[in-house]
Amino acid sequence: MINSKIEVRKQLADSEINQELIAFLRQFEAIQEDDLDSIAKAIPVVNYKKGTYLVQHGEIPDACYFVLKGLVRQGKIVDGNEKTIAFYSEENGAVTSSDFVEQTPFSGFLVCAEDVTLIRGSRDLNAENLDRFPVLRQIVAKMLENDLNKTRDQFQAFIISTPEERYLSLIEEHPDLVNRVPLHQIASLLGITAESLSRIRKRIVTKK
Repeated sequence: MINSKIEVRKQLADSEINQELIAFLRQFEAIQEDDLDSIAKAIPVVNYKKGTYLVQHGEIPDACYFVLKGLVRQGKIVDGNEKTIAFYSEENGAVTSSDFVEQTPFSGFLVCAEDVTLIRGSRDLNAENLDRFPVLRQIVAKMLENDLNKTRDQFQAFIISTPEERYLSLIEEHPDLVNRVPLHQIASLLGITAESLSRIRKRIVTKK
């Protein structure tokens, strides 16, 4: 795997992590209050340090993730240069791919941009939990639908917008992101150079 020294730890005994998970699950009205503890105990929650790779290029992903706390960056090496493709943050981070579903080699990488707390799902455990808790099927289906629609809308907006519009949209949707990651990664995400991003930021400040 990515790093054989990385231990995948279930933090089910940690009350703070459990409360983060329960707070997340409580958002879904379909889950009855009496079922919260049982579902939370069945869902593995793991902690990783900043800089930990969840999956590297060419590896077959053995897990999918959801970000409860922290930030995960998806990237890819193109012509020897590292490109940022996406960021996954709190309650907005279903980190999965067709490679996980189809068990094919991953074409990029996933790395923790901060210390993170993640829900970690495996193929077998996911199937087991869906059978054990049918309400999760409804929730997972809704989350996947929302993610698909969001990705489609973002791609369409990216195609027709200018670099400045992309940046303004990014800081409107994720106002804290510019303070959490290096600006050159944001520039890469927007498809521009760091120098272009710097000019855009100066131009925006001048307009105010």
